[in-house]
Amino acid sequence: MSSTSEATSQTSAAGERHGKEEHGQGKEPRHGRRQGGRDRGFRPDIQGLRAIAVALVVVYHVYPSALPGGFAGVDVFFVISGYLITGHLWRTCAKTGRLSLADFWGRRARRLIPAAALVLAVTWGVSYLVLPSTELATTAAQIRASALYYQNWQLAGDAVNYLQSGSAATPVQHFWSLSVEEQFYLVWPLLFGVALLTARYWPGRGRDTDTTAGSGSPVAYRTVLALTAALVIASLAYSVYDTRTNEAQAYFVTTTRMWELGAGGLLALLPAGLSDRLGRQGWLGWTGLAMIIASQFVLTGSTPFPGWIALLPVAGTLAMIAGGSSQGRLGPWRLTSARPMAFLGDISYSLYLWHFPVIVLWSAWRGRSPGLYSGLALIVASVVLAWLTKITVEDRIRLAPFIARHRWRSLSTALAAVVPVTLVAAFLVAQPGPWNGKLGPGYPGAAALAENLASVPVKPVLPPPDNLKLPAYWANGCLQGEHVAALKPCYFGDTKNPTLKIALVGDSMAGNWWAPLAKIAAQEHWELITELHATCAWTATQLYDPVNKGAYPTCHQWGASLLSNLITTVRPDVVITSEIASETSLAHPADGPQASADVGAGMATYWRQLQDHGIGVIAIKETPITHGLNPGACIEKYGPGTNKCAVPESTAVMADPPSTFADRDLGGTVPVIDMNSLICGSGLCPAVVGNVLVYMDSHHLTQSYAETLTPYLRSKLTSVLGKTLPAAKKAALPSA
Repeated sequence: MSSTSEATSQTSAAGERHGKEEHGQGKEPRHGRRQGGRDRGFRPDIQGLRAIAVALVVVYHVYPSALPGGFAGVDVFFVISGYLITGHLWRTCAKTGRLSLADFWGRRARRLIPAAALVLAVTWGVSYLVLPSTELATTAAQIRASALYYQNWQLAGDAVNYLQSGSAATPVQHFWSLSVEEQFYLVWPLLFGVALLTARYWPGRGRDTDTTAGSGSPVAYRTVLALTAALVIASLAYSVYDTRTNEAQAYFVTTTRMWELGAGGLLALLPAGLSDRLGRQGWLGWTGLAMIIASQFVLTGSTPFPGWIALLPVAGTLAMIAGGSSQGRLGPWRLTSARPMAFLGDISYSLYLWHFPVIVLWSAWRGRSPGLYSGLALIVASVVLAWLTKITVEDRIRLAPFIARHRWRSLSTALAAVVPVTLVAAFLVAQPGPWNGKLGPGYPGAAALAENLASVPVKPVLPPPDNLKLPAYWANGCLQGEHVAALKPCYFGDTKNPTLKIALVGDSMAGNWWAPLAKIAAQEHWELITELHATCAWTATQLYDPVNKGAYPTCHQWGASLLSNLITTVRPDVVITSEIASETSLAHPADGPQASADVGAGMATYWRQLQDHGIGVIAIKETPITHGLNPGACIEKYGPGTNKCAVPESTAVMADPPSTFADRDLGGTVPVIDMNSLICGSGLCPAVVGNVLVYMDSHHLTQSYAETLTPYLRSKLTSVLGKTLPAAKKAALPSA
């Protein structure tokens, strides 16, 4: 993180001058003085706090089950950065009465960008050698975003869930937090500029007539304090709101994280008297450390975050900074100031940069996640790389007098980012243009199985495995995120004067059928309404959350709300539903017939209530699952004609999935459409059928393959809708 050595080595003349400014050395102003007389110099305990933060993040990424809340180490870094930068900015304004943005941004560039550019360039070179070709375009785009510090917004736009173990992380995905901090550095000095202008032009400012004296005036101090407090309150409120409504996005965006940096800023702005009194309370430091440790086990990958729960690690960090210095009697400073902690804190920025590429690229090379011993080896390798980067890149550039003594030369170090951007741009430009989404002749897809085609002339596989896109409904935001209870309806087809109103409900596996249903709806003037929720089968049964190892209340709330909305508001003619076969219940969290029976019983409960209100129900049998195989990457490696990328049908298709039990519970009154013979054939579920890629991951169909299923789904729907619809609606049925 960029906070990791704002207070590091002060060995050269230029470096010592800048180090003193950034870490409170030297005389401080009377108004708004952060540290009073107690810790005007270098604080080794903050180095130790950095060491704790980076250790949490590294251990979490190597051994996620051992430290489920280790991702909160990033929040510790945010508070430290806000504290140090705010203190530095206020001291500069109070002392000189002016603020040079070029000087401030030049220091940040000199300190942060060269090391980051080195890591990004090396990461791209190794990625090109070891990553599957299907992942290179995404990795290149994220390296570009990381070098230009908008990575967090790119991830938010992609709606990647960083906390889930199943997410496909690129080697530079951790740069999202560095992007947040760089954006903070762009905005934060402007608050102090406003304060200086306010002090200069405030009516009756009295002694503020002198710029130098006025910079430390009560007016400037109160202005900075008020602006910081307002921003913290607004950002925290938005963080709580956005985490509830759009968790995947909320994790990354700057607006939900700014309050954490601002909280550190408020601590830096405390008056000297209060600051000194807090500094003598050593118990505060221990309390803060306990809160940070507690957050590692209170938080898990399924905890909606940041939101209000982020107050736990943030408040803990504030308490450690406030009461963790050597002035605090019996405080934790002996622990946090120990030499090993100081060393780790000193290299923590470079360690944060290196550790994640090392883990991801090693895992890609070896084809597995790190074990106990290999994980330890990766940690050691990351520490060595970090130390070498610290002494050969960070310190040499940061402390070089030729650069440090000239603000524009400092700013010019930002040009180091051009290196990784140029490397990946050359790759991205060379990529073929985007596929237009049309299959054309020679791509029968499901017809190859439906019509028993003996052989299909081989053509390049479509969609291109190295450029897969989400289905349109998903890309357009019509899939509700995990751990969110709110409904998210979307409308397709004829929404003005439909002949039938069809609702497609369930999890993202139900979304497999959106593409053919949307085509049929457009052709037949139906209205298609979707209510789809990630990792949440539509069942009245309490499901088990394997990440949180407990109940999944938001899924249950969503399901109950959806039932009520269908009955009272939407009133569709027919509800079509499907789900993944592997969901389990809270009562029986392990895979097996009991879990499937529980989930199926809850599905039957909802189906029965729809029937009781005159709404027809049609189920589509659960789609086969390839159990972790990445079909696109597999065929890139072995080619489309190999059985190495096929999964035995007996493995991919569950013998008695939840829909089977639900059908039995309702005595066969709900038709269950089985499309699996058009996905698997001859005992295998292949990655490619009729030159069309079947799966975009281990269980979601590509939109292209799903569209080739349209005529066969239409035929099956026609045969069962006649048994489901009232007589008055049967005229709207499609022709067989």
